[in-house]
Amino acid sequence: MTKARIVRSRLRLLGSGLAFPGVPISTIELLTRIEQNFDVPSRTGAALARRLGVNLRHHSRDWRQRLEAPRPGHRNPELASLAVIDALAQADLSAQQLQYLIGHTTTPARLLPPNISEVANRLGLEAPYGELRQACTGFANALQWASGLLAAKDAAPVAIVGSEVGSVFFDPLALNSEPGQWVNLMQMGDGAGAVVLGPDDGAPGPYLESLYFGHIGLDRQPGFMLEEGGSDYPAVRQGRVTSTFHHEYESVKEDGLLLFQAGLAAAQEAGVELKKISAILPHQANGNIGNWLARALRLPPALFWGNAAHVGNLGSAAIWVALHELRHSGRLSPGDRVLVLGAEATHYLYGGFVYVHA
Repeated sequence: MTKARIVRSRLRLLGSGLAFPGVPISTIELLTRIEQNFDVPSRTGAALARRLGVNLRHHSRDWRQRLEAPRPGHRNPELASLAVIDALAQADLSAQQLQYLIGHTTTPARLLPPNISEVANRLGLEAPYGELRQACTGFANALQWASGLLAAKDAAPVAIVGSEVGSVFFDPLALNSEPGQWVNLMQMGDGAGAVVLGPDDGAPGPYLESLYFGHIGLDRQPGFMLEEGGSDYPAVRQGRVTSTFHHEYESVKEDGLLLFQAGLAAAQEAGVELKKISAILPHQANGNIGNWLARALRLPPALFWGNAAHVGNLGSAAIWVALHELRHSGRLSPGDRVLVLGAEATHYLYGGFVYVHA
């Protein structure tokens, strides 16, 4: 197993925020649209939805046409901007007080210029920015980056935003030829989540610690792929539709648990004691991930918290959105410690941190 990079310094959590594209769509309504508009029977989807435990999700498209760009106002950089604005408001800061803006996404509006450049423009940001093309553990890689920036003597706040509009990359007609695409349809959600972080200056308030990031992907084929395209421009290209997400389901099923086990081991190497953890927040792959992990890791089911049942799998945005909702759920008391276990099937990455509530 490869060795994770561990950062033991603390980062103050100054604010968090989120943004969703419109009202949520239920599983029944989604399947009805797919059946009526594309003549695809919904029985498989209904049965799978019950197994995955995702009842609601937000999508940036309406499922009226085979190829749809995001609705106006619901494009990837627009959602990302709104999430950062929400986090800045909670932190009582302006964009001009940031020293850096970091974005991570798998579904940018275009390949170049980077998605985060439009976010910066929308915020009126004069500070530098950068972007990671990464899925479910983008948050953990971004924290490695942010920890270095915040270690500087004159450090100012850093904002991180994860954003996805994966529904735009979905071809409804692929359900007829690729049954595995039902999993993508039933579990995916669109949205954005952001945090604003500051250096550990000793001030009271919530913070992140025990940051870790690693992979077990050496000599493995990717388990989750998107080969081309930008979410602003879905179109027929040379007689085929824009690229869609593809799963290597058997590989993911076989190695998925290894990612969470590797994350748990890295957290313990960073000094995390499970007996002092109040909640575990795993990557929100589906609405039943907590129960599955509780059995697999032999931990109490009540320890796990999640929100995928009503937002779906948000990919790169999942952890920030779930953390924001957990912070405001009323479940946590001052001093409670939450272990985040991120996992990503693209090339088998894992990462996380401990959130200390205040």
